[in-house]
Order: sequence, then structure tokens, then C-alpha cells
Amino acid sequence: MKVIILKSESGKVTSNFVEEGEIGEVVRRTAEKALKEWNELTSDFIIMRDSQEAKLPLPLKPEIYEKTKNFLTGKDKSFAMLKLPVFIISFDNQWKEENFQDKRVYVISYYLTDELKEELTNYASQVTSEEEEAENEEEEEEEEEE
Repeated sequence: MKVIILKSESGKVTSNFVEEGEIGEVVRRTAEKALKEWNELTSDFIIMRDSQEAKLPLPLKPEIYEKTKNFLTGKDKSFAMLKLPVFIISFDNQWKEENFQDKRVYVISYYLTDELKEELTNYASQVTSEEEEAENEEEEEEEEEE
């Protein structure tokens, strides 16, 4: 199956490529690559598994159904709902007081459609975005005020 690997640095996707293979093996190979870029004196090295919800228009073509059948969670009148696994390899990050900020990560998931690739690209950009950190700080301040 096709697997997409996105590298995100400081809020921008700096590289993306697609590999054919089993996702666990792709994650392991990418982790080995990330280990070579990791500075153990300044950063944690973390591999996290997350999921991304997505919608695909119905009816699904047979080849799309075969790719997605293990991720289907439901459907409504015009869309099939999916929950795709997403792996994040964080190798350049830091703690700022109580907040954790990723600076450089690899984001890995299945490549199904160009639309889902675009959503994943946006997600990867947000993971390393400084703006997300600022938004999180504002939310925490608001919660503390309440």
C-alpha cells in the first residue's frame, strides 16, 4: 500500500514523498533517518500514533474501497467516514514551561487520495507551527481565568 511521509519544519512541509510498503516498516525506516538528525542533548525523540478523521465521497470506487475498508467507521448520505492512523516522529522539540513545541517532525500515514494528502499536509504544518503554540497558551490562560 502507498504510504506518505511528510517532513515538517517550523510550520512548513519541507519534503514529501510516497513509498510503497507496510506502514510499520516505513515508520521504522523513517525513525532511523530521524535518529541521524536528532540532537540528544537538546531534544526528546518521540514516536506517537494518532489518527485523522476523513471523508470520502460515495460511492467508493472498488480500488478505493479495498484500500480503505479497514479504516471505515461509518457513512452518511454522501460520504464514507474514515479514521486513518497517523504516526508522528518528533526529533527536534523543546519544552517552554508547561508547553511542548515540535520544531521538526516526520508525519506518516496512508496515501489514499490527493484531497487526503492535502489535509495531512495541513496537519503536518500545524504540528510544527509557532502559531499553534501561541493559540494553546491563550486557551490555557483563558481556562486559568475561569
